[in-house]
Amino acid sequence: MIQRLTPSRVIFNIFNYAFMTFLAASIILPFVNSLALSFSDNASISAGTVVLWPEGFNTESYKLIFQDRLFTVTILNTIFLTVVNTLLVVFIALLAGYALQCKEFKLTKLFTFYIMIPMFFSGGMIPSYILISSWLHLSNNYLALILPAVTSPFLIIVFRNNIANMPREMIESAEIDGANDMTILIRIVIPLILPTVIAFVIFNAVGYWNEWFGCLLYIRDPAKFTMQYKLRQILSSSIIDKRVLEWLAVDVKDMIHPKNIQNAALLVTIIPIMLIYPFLQRYFIHGTIAGALKG
Repeated sequence: MIQRLTPSRVIFNIFNYAFMTFLAASIILPFVNSLALSFSDNASISAGTVVLWPEGFNTESYKLIFQDRLFTVTILNTIFLTVVNTLLVVFIALLAGYALQCKEFKLTKLFTFYIMIPMFFSGGMIPSYILISSWLHLSNNYLALILPAVTSPFLIIVFRNNIANMPREMIESAEIDGANDMTILIRIVIPLILPTVIAFVIFNAVGYWNEWFGCLLYIRDPAKFTMQYKLRQILSSSIIDKRVLEWLAVDVKDMIHPKNIQNAALLVTIIPIMLIYPFLQRYFIHGTIAGALKG
C-alpha cells in the first residue's frame, strides 16, 4: 500500500534533503579542494585557478613531507600516544565501572559522587600546568600527555551503568564456577558490552589523534612532537622550511608552493582515521545506542 505524503511532510522532506545536501557539501568540498591543492603545481596555485581538480599534477609535496625525518617521527609519536592513551583510559574506566557495580562494594554511592565531581568542576589550565610542570616535573615528558587523561569520569559512569544493567545471574554463575573478578570482566562483561567499548575506543582514539594543545604546553623537543602539533606549525608558516628545501633539486623547488605542503600535510594527518573509521562505524552506532538504553 502506497502511503500518501501530506503537504507538511513533503515540505519537511524537501527541507531535510536540502539541508543534508548542503551539510555534506560543506564537509566534502573543502576536503576535495585540499586534495586538489596538494597535487597541483606552483604556477596553478599562485594563479588561483585550482578549485576541485589538480592542475599541473605533481606529487613533490608528499615526497617532501616524507623526506622530513621529523615529520615521520611525529607520525610514530602520534600512533604511540593514541594507542597508549586509548587503551589506558578505556581499560581503567572498565575496571572502575565494574568495581562500582559490585554488590560487595559498600561505598558505591560515595565513590560515584567523588568520581562525578571532575565532570562538573575543573582546576583550570594554569593550576594543571603548575602541577605537571613545577610539582611533578614532567615537562618534555610524554607522561604529561598521558597522566592527565588517564581517567575519564564520563566513561566510568557509562560503563558502570552498562554493567549494572546486565543480568546479575550471569556474574553470579561465573562466581560459583570459581571465576575471579578479572576473569568475569574480560570473558563475560566485556564481550556483552563490546559495542559500547569499541564506540568509546573510537571516540577517544580520534580525540587523542587530533590532540596538539598538550604538546604545545609541555613538549619542547621537536623529536617528541605529535603530528597534529607539527601540522599546526606547517599551517601557520607562510614559507617552506629552507632546511628541507635544500634536499631538493632547483627545478623541483619551483614546483612547490606553501599550500602544496600545507594541504598535503593536512591530508596525511586525516587519511588514516578516514580509512579506519568506516570499518568501525557500525560498532560506534551500536555502542552509542546501547549506551543510551536502560534495561
